[in-house]
Amino acid sequence: MRVRDLLVSRNYVTTVNDQDTVTEALDKIRKSGFRSVPVVDANDNYKGMIYKIHLIEYLYEQNGDADATLDMIVKHQEDSIEETSSFLDALLKIKALPFISVTDHGKLVGILTHNKIEGVFQDAFGVNTGGLNLTISSTEARGMIEKLARTLRGENIEGMLTLDNGSVLVRRVVLTLEGEKSEDEIETLRAKLEKAGFRILQMERLEKQI
Repeated sequence: MRVRDLLVSRNYVTTVNDQDTVTEALDKIRKSGFRSVPVVDANDNYKGMIYKIHLIEYLYEQNGDADATLDMIVKHQEDSIEETSSFLDALLKIKALPFISVTDHGKLVGILTHNKIEGVFQDAFGVNTGGLNLTISSTEARGMIEKLARTLRGENIEGMLTLDNGSVLVRRVVLTLEGEKSEDEIETLRAKLEKAGFRILQMERLEKQI
């Protein structure tokens, strides 16, 4: 999965120009309703991010020049990611940021938000389709997924996420099985998993998200 598959397109992104004054930038951010927006130059090249709180602090706490340009207040000049980058790369870089700007050869093409990242994990959990969500553990870390897939042959797995990666003692898998199951079907499933060496740590029914 590439960042370009998840980004909010440039057409929908509020920006300020690096030649805007502090008051102009603050006015744009206030109207946008966001706490931070990307900064671009006249050619739409990414120049960093500007925060509403930093503009306010500069103007009203530091008695800054209202007509000054944004040079001293722009942050994260190096914090952007190419649209061809992987989802994992984006996940590692977005941690401390409200969003990460996405570029193509330096030009802003959009932003990646935490909501988009969370959506990927919701999909991995099977939240969008609903079903029976299980957290399963096994003491056999190596080959666990293959063995689990064989055990669940015939079931439609809507989402799967592995935990405890790298552990040689225990592994957990969170997965969602499609459809409704009766109490008898759940007990049959539990017995099948336990016979294969798995333990159900948690079970809940997920409603389909519309």
